Amino acid sequence: MDETAPGGVYLCQVNENLSCGACCGLYNIPDLSREKLSRMLSERTEAFVKVPREIDAILEFGNNLLSAENKKRPFPEFYHCPYIGLIGKGRTRPGCLLHPESDGNNGVDYRGLGYYGSMTCNIYFCHSHTELSENYKRIIRGSSRDWYSYGLIITETALINAFLSETENRIQRKTDEKDIYRNPGFTCAVREFINLKLTWPFRPSSVTPANYFFKDKLYERKTVDYAGINSESVSLRHDAIFREFGSCFKSDEEVRKAGMIIELLWEKLQKGADNYEYC
Repeated sequence: MDETAPGGVYLCQVNENLSCGACCGLYNIPDLSREKLSRMLSERTEAFVKVPREIDAILEFGNNLLSAENKKRPFPEFYHCPYIGLIGKGRTRPGCLLHPESDGNNGVDYRGLGYYGSMTCNIYFCHSHTELSENYKRIIRGSSRDWYSYGLIITETALINAFLSETENRIQRKTDEKDIYRNPGFTCAVREFINLKLTWPFRPSSVTPANYFFKDKLYERKTVDYAGINSESVSLRHDAIFREFGSCFKSDEEVRKAGMIIELLWEKLQKGADNYEYC
């Protein structure tokens, strides 16, 4: 247990390949493809290496970058920090370029020059820290393979709670971190769930897969419109998941197909919870 993080599980900088920059507006960009985001972070990091560590130069870098980038963000009132780039020994995960441990800063903390300031960076923890149970956080964290999919899913408290609570109903016990280490089949099913955050086929292209997780109700998820859909096609246990995925259905058949995707994952989790399966 990490006593420095609310809820006992640290979700921000997990390891060399896993981190989340969602609170810095990392995913608040028009084109959220893995390739686009990775390239943006890489180019930004390379450019910042050449910036003198002087206040005016650092501020100019941030202002120029924001001016040059596409301003049509999915959440216009959610700030996107220009100082989030790639950090670590091999620049393998997102992090703050102004942090004292980042390349070229020589232990000096420049975060006070950012929009949120250094104090916010030190004390803010997203709601996932307190609204997800410890075992759910460890399952998502331990099943994630890379920062991109991890950052997209880890702030989705309602989605994770709905999916994993129903999983526990079906296996008739509490899920545990051990499930993802001793049962590869279970881990594979969780990873499929994580990847659905980006690949969900019933989310319109106009809806971003990114999550606005603050509690000010500026960009609340809409309830699913089932107008014209046979009520027998809709399951209450699926509805919360459909909503958090930003679903839009055109027919009973699409609702059934969406339900089958989720049901298949729950079946895999049930089987994986009791058996050793490799994927």
